[in-house]
Amino acid sequence: MLRRSPYWLALLAVAIVEIVGHYVVQSRVVTDADWARASARVRTAWEPGDLIVPAPEWSDPLVRRELGDLLSLSDAGRSDVSRYRRLWTMSIRGHRPREAPDGPPEHVEVVGPITILRWALHPERVRYDFLEHVESAEVALGDRACRWDRGRPRGGGLGAGPIEAGERHLCDPRRPWLWVGTTVMEDLELRPRHCIWQHAAAPEAVSATFRDVPLGDRLVLAAGLYYEHERTLERGPVEVGVFLEGVEIGRLVHRDGDGWKELSFSTRVPARGAREVGTVRVEVTAPDPHLRSLCWAATTREGAP
Repeated sequence: MLRRSPYWLALLAVAIVEIVGHYVVQSRVVTDADWARASARVRTAWEPGDLIVPAPEWSDPLVRRELGDLLSLSDAGRSDVSRYRRLWTMSIRGHRPREAPDGPPEHVEVVGPITILRWALHPERVRYDFLEHVESAEVALGDRACRWDRGRPRGGGLGAGPIEAGERHLCDPRRPWLWVGTTVMEDLELRPRHCIWQHAAAPEAVSATFRDVPLGDRLVLAAGLYYEHERTLERGPVEVGVFLEGVEIGRLVHRDGDGWKELSFSTRVPARGAREVGTVRVEVTAPDPHLRSLCWAATTREGAP
């Protein structure tokens, strides 16, 4: 009598595992109809001052497809959530957004495989957003003024660096990266940042001066480098000095590996006196400016953080 080989049992087991695995994977796929239903629920309750974020982050394109009209450029490239009233997320597979508060959400709603979560936040009062006033800033390379130019955006795309703003302060035609203006840059974690491009130069400093700035209680500044210029961890530091009425009130030192970095500086300093407005200068320097593509965002705020 011929003996049957036991290997056929192993082949059968593999086939069963494949079939079960395929079923599990398919059952976890969130369909376009699921996204549309959940998004419609968020849209009906969304209010100005709310922020919508994905969970997990790789689902961001799907959230933008459904609710992109409710997300401004500043929302997508935000530095933090300090100015928002409420935080929404459409969560799949149990994920929680990194920006969510520690406590439980105030609203939970299940729509098929998607869980809608909402947290109440405690917005700070923003007095001045430097991103909104780049055109009126006085920009200089050393002691030479940079000129404001109106053109077309250039660059951008995979591996091509951030988009060069069409409207920007041009500092040196021989060094086309020496301009100051708003852009969207991918930081070390590949998160978009809406920020002011102010690439370092040497030996001169690149400075941007903003006059009549409502000061509040503190100035919050965040900065980072374009991810391709930072991830190799090969180059030297770049520094951002913040001056109020000509007196330095804070300095951020960025080293490769820091990613998007934030610091807060008090504006309640003797240089301010009793004035509610003042002149703020942001100065960028680096011993070696090669690939020191600094981009920053800042606001002045009132009240305790």
